[in-house]
Amino acid sequence: SPQNDAQGLSSPAMAIAMACHPCVPATPRVGPGNAPGSSSRPSRAVLGSAANVTRWQETGLSSARNNARSFLNLVQVRNRRHSTRHTRGWRVTAADENETGQADTQAGSDPVVAEVSNPQNIKKSHGVLQFFGVKNGLLGVSQPRVEEVMHQALPVMGGMASQNVLNLADSVMVGRLGTACVASVGIASTLNFVCQAALQGISSGVQAMSARRIGEGRPEIAAVPLNAALVACVMFGVPMAVGAYVLAPSIVPRLTSDAAVIAFAVPYLKARLIAVPAVGVNFAFRGFWNAVQQPQIYMNTLLVMHFVNVTLSLLLIFGCVVDVPLVGQIVIPKLGVLGAGVGTTVSVYVGMVMYLKMGFTKAKEMGFASAKPSGDDLKTLLSQAAPTSITNLLFATGMTCMYWIVGKLGTAETAAVNVLINLMLTLVLPCMGMGLAAGALSGRALGRGDVEDAAQWPWDVSKLTAAMMFGVGFVAVLIPQTLLGFFLTNQEAISKATLPLRFTGVTVAFDAVSVVMQNALLGVGDAKKVAAISIGSQWFLFLPVAYLGVMYFPGFNLNYLWGLYVAQRVAQGFLYANIWKQGGWKDIKV
Repeated sequence: SPQNDAQGLSSPAMAIAMACHPCVPATPRVGPGNAPGSSSRPSRAVLGSAANVTRWQETGLSSARNNARSFLNLVQVRNRRHSTRHTRGWRVTAADENETGQADTQAGSDPVVAEVSNPQNIKKSHGVLQFFGVKNGLLGVSQPRVEEVMHQALPVMGGMASQNVLNLADSVMVGRLGTACVASVGIASTLNFVCQAALQGISSGVQAMSARRIGEGRPEIAAVPLNAALVACVMFGVPMAVGAYVLAPSIVPRLTSDAAVIAFAVPYLKARLIAVPAVGVNFAFRGFWNAVQQPQIYMNTLLVMHFVNVTLSLLLIFGCVVDVPLVGQIVIPKLGVLGAGVGTTVSVYVGMVMYLKMGFTKAKEMGFASAKPSGDDLKTLLSQAAPTSITNLLFATGMTCMYWIVGKLGTAETAAVNVLINLMLTLVLPCMGMGLAAGALSGRALGRGDVEDAAQWPWDVSKLTAAMMFGVGFVAVLIPQTLLGFFLTNQEAISKATLPLRFTGVTVAFDAVSVVMQNALLGVGDAKKVAAISIGSQWFLFLPVAYLGVMYFPGFNLNYLWGLYVAQRVAQGFLYANIWKQGGWKDIKV
């Protein structure tokens, strides 16, 4: 869908990739509190003594930086594993309160601590839970942990929900132009995803690295990975965009022989490729805001981008005449599918400008645009991005192959698959918000040396996410044709997509677990295993069987192909959960 670039998702395929392997590799750094041979945490005296606070002030650190460090100190104090009760989502003992001089009083006086741990500052998530009657925990997850998950996930889920609505609105608009237009958008978006795969890998390391800097007690350099990622996105993104733009007319005909689809897809793809560097920048910022517990910035920016995107797309797809005071009538030409691509590209650059502005106002104290990344920082970022980039590139190429295979069945099937992917996003993207929360919570727990807490977060988040998506998937099982009728006008395409959509509804709860476990593994640095599972299941299971079925078995239709696709995704979830249970990720270090 053209709307996906508004949040840095180049296509439905790219959003599926983020949900399947939103590669955010991260590993615990050996630091003052977790060096080999030392205790897993610094001593209490080191953490919270008045002498240290005085020393920070005397060395000229800003009050904002002191507040950030005070927050980290309190978090580490509150997470000692000999705790016996829960308070405000953090484990606290009477001894902890005595040694810190009443931790709750400190939390109330420290603005940074209060922002995270004060219940008044998570009233939105608390209110949502109260509305649904969740007052004493859910599915074995304690109420404080449920509130902590929702506090982390709700802003991202809000952005994802708005993305879903606009994805569907955009599909409705393009769907009015005909089946060939829907098919062309699907093919071009997937090719655009291939171009952006490497950037997605580079930028996704930001969340993991920045979260670890926060967990290690070094918030003043938390934005250094972001600085490195922005440089890398420009260095790699501009050449890739230029090369793909030049080659677009020769690549699209290799995926389809339908002349109408080719005519619509090439200009649309060119319009989308112009935004490739900006998409990488937006991804990098999203990871950073999530790492420093400010995901609301991502949501607010995304809403503005959506407004620009849907408004421009609507005007440029269908054209109109606008009366402007003192200027007169302005005729906006009807661009059709091309208009959707132009609207998306403009909105991506609007978002990039907003992110940069927020970086200078909200992240300056963390080193944004002031702390120069070292060669080691860039090396670490690129080394973490390597398995991610390879995985994304192969996944993107695999999705392109999938469209090519489906194209052998016909144009109606190609259009049906494009709509199925958009509807899958409606179900999966909220899961991605929960998955990002699991990855961030586990990453920060490891950063402060709390392995036990890091191990438990993905299981808790998985239970909550699966329960949430079960009811949503049930709707797709009950009324698939009604849903498809909003996006497809061709009855043949609707008929072909009905059973596959039911498959999606049945398996979405399992898909939710897969998304959460993937993000958790990536959040602790186990990117290689995630890459092996993702690449192996796609290239050695799904694609070969799908190709052989379509080419050599006449009865192998879209129902079999899509059933195989969702089964592969469910199998990935079981494998990810098993890897997490084995616990090998606990020993990963940088």
